[in-house]
Amino acid sequence: MELGWRLKSLGIKSRALVFYHATLDRMERFVGRKRLDKLYDLLSLKRLIEMGYILVFLLFSAGAINALLEGTDPNIIGIMIIPSFSFQSLLETFLNLFATAVGTLGIYLMYLGGRRTGTKRAPSLYVLSGLTTLVISMLIWWIIISVKGG
Repeated sequence: MELGWRLKSLGIKSRALVFYHATLDRMERFVGRKRLDKLYDLLSLKRLIEMGYILVFLLFSAGAINALLEGTDPNIIGIMIIPSFSFQSLLETFLNLFATAVGTLGIYLMYLGGRRTGTKRAPSLYVLSGLTTLVISMLIWWIIISVKGG
């Protein structure tokens, strides 16, 4: 209770609120009210929780727990991809995470291409770019598996 009184007496809280509202007004003038509402929807608590779930799922699918449990062997510190299916380094985990994220982005872009849009050219560009990123992701996975000895 005493801290709230100090903030009010110093004017820090009121100055912070004035700065906050001035920043919101400037953003509204710069980007427009409609886009600002979309940004608020994107950064809502529900959306942030959903993004957290997706990030945790991507980390689990990339093998982060496996790499953390196995630790790092001093003999193989400099190797990015360890040529064995029974061991995984942290760098390889990040490569797996990157390949999974790129593949997910490709699938999402192809999904956007399937939705109806105002122009006839936009869906084909979405599908083409999604297919390209998906192929890049599959090539990264193919390289990882070929180095591991598969």
